[in-house]
Amino acid sequence: MTKILEQVFSNLADKSADQTMAVNAKASAAASATAYLTATLEATTPEIRRLFSEFTTQTTMEQEVLAALAVQKGWANPYDTPTGQLNSTIKQSADVISHNVQ
Repeated sequence: MTKILEQVFSNLADKSADQTMAVNAKASAAASATAYLTATLEATTPEIRRLFSEFTTQTTMEQEVLAALAVQKGWANPYDTPTGQLNSTIKQSADVISHNVQ
């Protein structure tokens, strides 16, 4: 796996790969929490509802930890304007693409 990431990201492997994996894990945790919340609301028995509710809480906490990591590493700035966040993402994408083209 490391060799593949090194080939894709070259010298940017550590930062870009870590950031990419964290963002993907964060999105996955958010999707899981949404799915568990939906299942909680649709469950008909209290026991199943409680089980899904606990899973919802766990995945929400996981997503929270990943969001804090992204902020701590400087990968996300939650207080930046939407335009600023979009510009940051575009710049990062352009850097990775231009580095891989060389």
